[in-house]
Amino acid sequence: MSEFFIPAKKTEDLWYKEPWMLLVLGGPLIVVIAAITTIFIAWNGADQVVSKDYYKQGININKDIIRDSKAIEYKLKGTVRLEQSGKLAMSLSGELELPKTVLMIITSKSQNSEYEALNKVNLSKVQGGDYEGYLQLPKSAEAMNLNLWHVQIEAHDWRLTGDWRDPMHSNLQLNP
Repeated sequence: MSEFFIPAKKTEDLWYKEPWMLLVLGGPLIVVIAAITTIFIAWNGADQVVSKDYYKQGININKDIIRDSKAIEYKLKGTVRLEQSGKLAMSLSGELELPKTVLMIITSKSQNSEYEALNKVNLSKVQGGDYEGYLQLPKSAEAMNLNLWHVQIEAHDWRLTGDWRDPMHSNLQLNP
């Protein structure tokens, strides 16, 4: 009879097996893990937001816009091929010829290095809109292994630009 009046003692589960405790701790734990993951991704894959010479680029932006519009006006388009020896073969279509010397600016960045070169390339006309010249290739093997070059070919009043992926094995299409 005494068993009827005394409630049976419940067996309690461990605290981490309680569903409410998992709900209380689970949400903040997921947020902390997501925050740590976001910080890790941001730290390892951070892009430079502002370039080192941002002021110079800002001053020259109007000049570049005018040069690009001149290239469009002249209907200039080009193709560039680079050989291992440094021989540069260029084809240009448009309403004018390339000058005897063009300025070729090559910039590239990778995780470990940054490369920038300004080269004056002397060109000789082969036929029609085809030209040849020699580009002084970078001496460092590290610069040669960069797979993306940003290239600008400039004359006194126009410029053509393009991004050259794998310069030793592919052609570059230049557009204003």
